[in-house]
Amino acid sequence: MDGASPAAAAIIERVISYLDKKTVRACETLNKTWYTLVTVRSVRNIDTHILQLPLRIAHYKRKGLLGSARALTIDVSFVDGFLSPAAYERRVREAAMLVRKVPGIRTLSVHAMGLHSAPSNDEIHSGVMAVDCLLRALPQLSTLDMSECPVALLDPSGASLDGLTQLRHIRWFTLGRNDMTSAAALTRLVSSNTQTIEAVDGQADITDNVLRQLCDARRFRRLNARGSNISDDSLQMLVRARGSQLTELVLSDCTRLTRRSIGHLTPEHLPRLQVLDLYNVVVTTDTYQALFNRQMYWPYLRDLKLKAALLHVSQQRDERVNDDILVAIGQNCPRLVALRLFGCHGITDAGLSAILGNLGDLRELVVMHHAEDPVSGAEESEAEVSETVTSAPEPNGLLLSLPSINDIWATIPSLPANAVPHHAPPPSAPSTPCLSSQPRRGFTSQALQHGVRSRRFNLLNLDMAYDSVCAEHLAQLSHLQVLCGRVITRHAKSLLESQFPKCKMMVWNID
Repeated sequence: MDGASPAAAAIIERVISYLDKKTVRACETLNKTWYTLVTVRSVRNIDTHILQLPLRIAHYKRKGLLGSARALTIDVSFVDGFLSPAAYERRVREAAMLVRKVPGIRTLSVHAMGLHSAPSNDEIHSGVMAVDCLLRALPQLSTLDMSECPVALLDPSGASLDGLTQLRHIRWFTLGRNDMTSAAALTRLVSSNTQTIEAVDGQADITDNVLRQLCDARRFRRLNARGSNISDDSLQMLVRARGSQLTELVLSDCTRLTRRSIGHLTPEHLPRLQVLDLYNVVVTTDTYQALFNRQMYWPYLRDLKLKAALLHVSQQRDERVNDDILVAIGQNCPRLVALRLFGCHGITDAGLSAILGNLGDLRELVVMHHAEDPVSGAEESEAEVSETVTSAPEPNGLLLSLPSINDIWATIPSLPANAVPHHAPPPSAPSTPCLSSQPRRGFTSQALQHGVRSRRFNLLNLDMAYDSVCAEHLAQLSHLQVLCGRVITRHAKSLLESQFPKCKMMVWNID
């Protein structure tokens, strides 16, 4: 694609926004067309410190590029030492006045590179003033990104937010301690933009009041409520009102949600959903079975993240996230690109084979904490199962719903027995919740017996012992960037290194 046609140029310009700086510099050297497109893309975003903004605007005006600016990325961190507080405030207000003369600005990203977790009073005062001046100078904004800005720089009165009535995308504060002030300001901002809002990334500041306001947003499509305190009633209200148009729903670490609301997240209520994140949501595993079974077809789902929930004891013995759920995902989620499963002890080689053999568009696969022994769970008594539910988690039990050290271990391959350091406690000492005294049986090459349908894997993180048979199947992939696991044989390692020289292998042990 040389970018000569208008359609190709539009595609290239869109792709460049997702590239890192090193790749962008390499694209500049391809030809004149690519150089022009990269230059135009960088010109449209004015990235500078607020004190240098007047010089940058004067440079744009001198080059005749002021009308092409569409985005503004501003660093509002306090620069101490060469200006008095009065002179600093005057420079900031002059810069904000010049921004009014750039009518094409539609996106504002604010960050504070120099501020730490405990900013001084001067840093807070100058930052609040800078943010307030910028928001008042740009009432035409359609995208507001405050995710890299400390919440301490938010004006408690929130008066500067009243002039923003055309916002479509909001990314709220994630740095610092979020309190009721920032949550109330987000509610106030959403209430003023219900006619235009499309996406809200508020995370912990999402409240029930925000969801009630979003029920009236006719264009709303994407919600990130990670770590928030929303209730079942507000989520059900949002799903009933806007479920038919929602494409992204991130509910990880929402500990107040139960099956009453999660059970309604079905394709019938969310027909266009593309991203679903239910990590660390406190529901029983039969809720997952209600969402993913042979009758639930997800035509557009592309990104799915689940964590094993609380144990559910029943006569059908479905207390584990088992292979039936993976078979249903493999058959009824044809467009799935990324699948991440944590703490899923009921998954065996058969379930993993159903995923690898059916999903042709899969790029990322993470399956951690599989079954110990496929038959061990079927032989334990009901009394033992009940004891497991009520007592503390066993070394290989399900993880707690609240963040803990187990959540960290759930994201990395399991530590093999021969990799324990020499200073570890003796076998008679009590075991920790993270490591088991017995080595766990990893996935085997039987999981690849039906082959790997997708040929474009970027990340493969399995609790598996990779042998020569696994390497032969994986060598058929077009490219593999990251491979994680428990054990890999030397022959398999050499085979994969010859096929994928740039692949990063993070494996606990080499056999």
